[in-house]
Amino acid sequence: MKSRLFFRSMLAISLLTGSAMVVSHAHAADPAAATQSSTSQNDFLGNLTKKEDSVNARLQNYQTQSKAAQEARTQKIQSLKDQYTNAPANQKARIQKQINSERDKLNTARAEQTEKLQKLKNAPQEQKNRLNALGKKTRSDATNFLNGGL
Repeated sequence: MKSRLFFRSMLAISLLTGSAMVVSHAHAADPAAATQSSTSQNDFLGNLTKKEDSVNARLQNYQTQSKAAQEARTQKIQSLKDQYTNAPANQKARIQKQINSERDKLNTARAEQTEKLQKLKNAPQEQKNRLNALGKKTRSDATNFLNGGL
């Protein structure tokens, strides 16, 4: 009986300290420090750092691509406005429809960009929340195990 209790307590302590260390490292690692650390690690924190660097790179790439697309659409709108001012009366309605269509596309692209940027920026926080939930579940499982059952 004593050896079973000793085994349970040692197992619970190892589970609790292991999960607590992982959670404390995740909390201590801010984004700036995480990206500067060595990413050649194959441990848990190294993988988190790689994922964060990947998300940051995707975020930067998406921002530059969407900005270029918006600039191109803005240039197209400007050229259509120039055509509109010099166009004969029978073509002005058609050009105005094109201008309105391009404005709608630009506004839609800006809204989609804002939504996607928020999603990408919130990804590290969501990952941190999942990690915290895993730590809480591990601690509660260890507590339940110590109390006699899962």
